[in-house]
Amino acid sequence: MLEAEKKRSLRSLTGFAIILLIYVVLAATAFHFYPKGFSPLTNTLAQLGDPKLNPAGAIFYNVGVFVICGSTFFIVFALLIGPKYWLTSRGATRKRMFYLTLSFMFLFTLFFLLTVLVPSSSNYGFNSLFTLFFLGCLELFIGCSATGIRRLKDHLPWIPRFGFTLLALNLLLIMASAITTLSIFSWIMSVLSWSYMLAFIYEFSAATNESA
Repeated sequence: MLEAEKKRSLRSLTGFAIILLIYVVLAATAFHFYPKGFSPLTNTLAQLGDPKLNPAGAIFYNVGVFVICGSTFFIVFALLIGPKYWLTSRGATRKRMFYLTLSFMFLFTLFFLLTVLVPSSSNYGFNSLFTLFFLGCLELFIGCSATGIRRLKDHLPWIPRFGFTLLALNLLLIMASAITTLSIFSWIMSVLSWSYMLAFIYEFSAATNESA
């Protein structure tokens, strides 16, 4: 990676890290206002944003979700208008993976937003459906992005490895959460998935025109 590209990647990484920090701070504020005992073992992050469960603090968590989702939508748009390092490639597979990656990135963000707009206490059926779509699109995003990054000539090798490992690990975490009904597995999945997003942003912000 050239020095200019590395600086651009670091700026993008720092910017998204700040967005994640804002989300964490707002989630912590929502936790502070939660009326009953809140534990990662028995409570999900989404419950912090449920107005019926957390009437005084839900607004803080929901604002955090809107901030992070709005930023992700912006990233999708920014990559669409400047995909030099994918669309100048002669490889049709790279172009296809690029659009699939952005499509699933947009969709998992959209369904994440819908899980907040329709909390489980308001409509459990729709919330569960949106959560299922969110998880499915998140997994597809991770798989497509890791596959696409691996096709880049100058990519960081650990990023697609992280992606493929996370793809399998998330499936295990989802199964463990369903079997044990413990919420801690969803917390672990959230931390790992957003960590991968940071790596993804770092790699994709580098504007290289290498061909596949």
